[in-house]
Amino acid sequence: MNHILINATHSEEIRVGIVKNKKLTGLNIETSLNKKTKGNIYRGKISRVEQSLEAAFVDYGKEKQGFLPFKEVAEMLYNDAKGEKLTISDVLKEGQEIIVQIEKEERGNKGAALSTYINLAGAYMVLMPNNPKSHGISRQIVASDQQSLKEIIGKIILPDHSGLIIRTAGAGKSFEELQWEVDYLSDLWKSINTVALARSAPFLIYQESDIIIRTLRDHLRSDTDSVIIDELEAFQNAKEFVSFVLPHYLDRIKFFDVSEHSLFNHMGVETQVKSVFNREVSLRTGATIVFDPTEALTAIDINSARATKGADIEETAYNTNLEATKEIALQLQLRDIGGLVVIDFIDMTSEEHRVSIEKAMEKATNTDRARIQIGTISQFGLLEMSRQRLMNSVSESVEKPCSTCHGRGTTPTIPTLALTILRQLEDGCNAAKQTARLTIQSSVEVITYILNEKRQEVTKLEDKHGIKITLLPNPYMQFPNFTINKQKGDKKSQHKSYQGISKPQHVLAENGLSNQAEIPAINVNRPSTRVPEKKISLFEKIKNALFGKKKKQPNKRRTKPNNRNRNRNRNKNRNKNSNQNKQQNKAQNNTAKQQKQNTQTETNKKQD
Repeated sequence: MNHILINATHSEEIRVGIVKNKKLTGLNIETSLNKKTKGNIYRGKISRVEQSLEAAFVDYGKEKQGFLPFKEVAEMLYNDAKGEKLTISDVLKEGQEIIVQIEKEERGNKGAALSTYINLAGAYMVLMPNNPKSHGISRQIVASDQQSLKEIIGKIILPDHSGLIIRTAGAGKSFEELQWEVDYLSDLWKSINTVALARSAPFLIYQESDIIIRTLRDHLRSDTDSVIIDELEAFQNAKEFVSFVLPHYLDRIKFFDVSEHSLFNHMGVETQVKSVFNREVSLRTGATIVFDPTEALTAIDINSARATKGADIEETAYNTNLEATKEIALQLQLRDIGGLVVIDFIDMTSEEHRVSIEKAMEKATNTDRARIQIGTISQFGLLEMSRQRLMNSVSESVEKPCSTCHGRGTTPTIPTLALTILRQLEDGCNAAKQTARLTIQSSVEVITYILNEKRQEVTKLEDKHGIKITLLPNPYMQFPNFTINKQKGDKKSQHKSYQGISKPQHVLAENGLSNQAEIPAINVNRPSTRVPEKKISLFEKIKNALFGKKKKQPNKRRTKPNNRNRNRNRNKNRNKNSNQNKQQNKAQNNTAKQQKQNTQTETNKKQD
């Protein structure tokens, strides 16, 4: 059973889970503080053109400017620029306003990656209104459907300079259905161009659909048994969208009442969701997999731990690595890990085992929507692979770096931090000649350590340099933060020392309380007209009438061999029992004959 679970009871955080046979295979979380921006279309202004990078920086309304490489500049923007070897400076100028779309979201210190090749995603296709070279059909569509789609694409009326890619959901669709979506996306592109000219940059023109509509558009397929939503308004919006775009799936949209149980708990996936945020994942054999994301790559380590499944150490390592490949492929999808991934497998000496693990990794990642490239296992047991970054990872969507360790994962000890403060204090005393007062603020534990264990060092510095050192334990300051403030001799303090304790001033966004959403100029999530009904020819009607009721034949085929096996086993048992009976009868007959012969012999002896 395949289900799509949408938990929308809290508007601050919407969770979507893809469940196949009670196993969580996909997870997407969107919060009010970290809304997805990939696919959004902006009117931006070029702020800087970098010839050395062959790229331009674009102001599109965010704090960090977007990065636009030259290869993502559409030919329609070339204008009068001619020549064989054009550079970005020949095509784009500072202050020029252009329409851009976000290809990759902001991540860390990097700004968003932009493109002027616009992609408008629909349920059945992706329209590229300014990229005529892009035409294609999803690789997941079978060859027979691809051939029929190629014929239909040749008949579709596209806008000038446009390209088209048919999605997996477009398989089996008629010309009228595909043309209907092309017309809708073409009208949307006209509206984007009209609005872009009405206002000056930067501003948001078109916002990609919310997480619920995206999920229905990208994941609702024929093999989906149900879409279960636990919030009434979200349920009604989903039904409205499906009724316009995917009406044949309308009966699969279901509402879940959360008065007694939460949706994820009721479906038994809440614990699986929690495990996605764990650093370690345990395997059935007792081994563990450790995930460590870094700036450059994600390191995955496999530890044998209590795994003892094998005749020897080589067999144990192979079995553990083989099981780990399946779990790693699943976790890459669940956590939405992108970029470079390095897997440290348990060492194996057999070349055959190494090749087998590589093939198992390729097989396990076949169902992944992201593009994946897999290398070979090196002599050190490392396997390098890359995974397309579709979105920010799940942890990046709901978590932020630790304010205490700033993402390092470790903090200094109290004595180490106290000595660091004293060294900086001594350097400050030697460098500043006119300083009369130094004020040190840190956490209570650190100041307490300095006042008691390092009081003599502080007194020596005061006597040596003739300055006043004030130590303030700040209850608002988190370990290991500290500050050292200098005050000149001609300035006298007008307040007591304890009044100098600084209180933090946090921005609302840092506390997770800000909820300022961008308002797009065009706010459309679905077409204004419903998808036309698929016309069925007379031949198909006759075919369905004759052969439409023979859907359960595979089950009958499965039951026949079982019946044969049962009959075969029964016959075997009957033959076995009859043979046993024959043998018993034969033995009894032989015994009777032997007794008769013995009796006859004794009678003859008596007569003699």
